[in-house]
Amino acid sequence: MATTDVLTDVLETVRVGAACYGRVEAAAPWGIGVEADEEDAKFHVVLSGECWLDVAGQDPIHLQGGDLVALPHGHAHSLMDVPGSPIRPLSELITDGPCKCQASISMGGDGAAVTLVTGSFHFEDRRNNPLLSVLPPVIVLPGEMSRNVHWLEPTLKFIACEAASGRPGAQTVVSRLADVLFIQIVRGYLASLPPGASGWLGALGDSQIGQALGLIHQSPELDWTVQSLAARVAMSRSAFASRFARLVGEPPLAYVTRWRMQKAAGLLRQSSSTLAEIAERVGYDSEAAFSKAFKRAVGSAPGAYRRAAKATVIADAAA
Repeated sequence: MATTDVLTDVLETVRVGAACYGRVEAAAPWGIGVEADEEDAKFHVVLSGECWLDVAGQDPIHLQGGDLVALPHGHAHSLMDVPGSPIRPLSELITDGPCKCQASISMGGDGAAVTLVTGSFHFEDRRNNPLLSVLPPVIVLPGEMSRNVHWLEPTLKFIACEAASGRPGAQTVVSRLADVLFIQIVRGYLASLPPGASGWLGALGDSQIGQALGLIHQSPELDWTVQSLAARVAMSRSAFASRFARLVGEPPLAYVTRWRMQKAAGLLRQSSSTLAEIAERVGYDSEAAFSKAFKRAVGSAPGAYRRAAKATVIADAAA
C-alpha cells in the first residue's frame, strides 16, 4: 500500500458525527471568545475583510479574506478586529442555540467590516484515530493555498449559504460538507510540511516507516511483530523500533492495536458484519478477545458502540 493510500485509509475513518456552524458579520470594534473544548475541533473561514486570531501561548495571527484556520484540538481562542479589542463569549452571541445550522451573529460598531463562517467538528471515535492525535494546535491555510484548490472555495460558499438558509436538512448538508472541508485542511497541512518532518504525517514520507504503515493498514489481520515488520522493510529490529517510535509517536505494536480498533469501529458503524467476522478482519482469533480489546481501547463494548452509532445516524437523519 502506497503512503498516499495510508492517508486515504485513515481519512476514510474520520467522520464528522455532529457539526455546528454559523455566520458572523462584524464591524470594528469587535471580539469573540471561544472556550476550550477537547471534544470538538474548531474552524473559521474569512469570507471578506480581515481579523486577528489569538490563541494562548502563540503570537496573534493575522487573517484576511480567503484564509481558513482550524484548531483540531479545540483550544481556547479569540477572534477580533485588532488585538486588544473587547471580547464577548461566543456562547452569549449564539441566540439559536449552540448546534443550530442557522446560527447568525451580527455585532460590533461602525468600523471595518468582516464576514466569517465559523463552526466546529465533532469526530466519531477521536481517541483511536492516528491522524487527529498528531495535528498541531492551529492550522492556517492562506487564501492563496485555498484558491489553488478550485473546489474548496465553492465548498466554503456552499457551507456559508446553507448556514444562512434555514432550509430543512441544512444541518445534514453542512455535516457532509464538513467531511470534505476537513480532508482539505489535512491535505493543505500535509503540503506545508518540510521534508523529514516528524509525527505521523511526516512518517508517511519516510521510505521504510511509510512502507511499514502501509503494510499494517493493508493487512491489519496479520499477526504482526516488530521483527516481522522490520524484516519486510529491510531494517534491523532495534533500528526499526526506534525510528518508528520517533516518527510515529508510539511503538509499532501499539500502533497496530490502535489501527485495528479504528478499523473495527468503522466496520461496526458502517457494515452489517457480525462481531466474529469483524474480529477476524482485524486480527483476533475470538470474539471475546476482540470485545475485550475494543472495550479497553474505546471505552464501550462493540455491541454497545454499534447501537450508539446507529442511534446517532437516526438522530442526524431526523435533524
